[in-house]
Amino acid sequence: MEHASLAGPRPAAIRRRRALTLAALAAWAIAVPWVARAVGLALDVPTRLEVIDHVVPGVAVLACCAALARASGPSVLPALGAAALACLAGFWITATHAPLLPEAIDGISSWGAALLHLSAGPPITLYALWMLLSDAGG
Repeated sequence: MEHASLAGPRPAAIRRRRALTLAALAAWAIAVPWVARAVGLALDVPTRLEVIDHVVPGVAVLACCAALARASGPSVLPALGAAALACLAGFWITATHAPLLPEAIDGISSWGAALLHLSAGPPITLYALWMLLSDAGG
């Protein structure tokens, strides 16, 4: 029998670590508009739009992280659902900010503001998609 300290990490511990990483990305997604304003890279959009494009999906990802962190047992279905919802929220952030790239090319928006606002969506989407695919496969 293998000694407990030599065994690999348990699935619940792995899920919690993944949830913490995803939560950090979600916190960044929520903070981006206010960080942008603080460093002078704000976009000329109403605050309610920033809330819809950053805060709402960020809170949705945080809720998914809470569900992932609390998930226990061998069932992967709740983890798959939470990862899928987080992936969709990250895609929402990405899709709503993709038009900033052509605006930056045309000089309408600054490159700094465009890249800062796009810095949250793709990492959340890709990390949640990786979680979804790795949990589905194992």
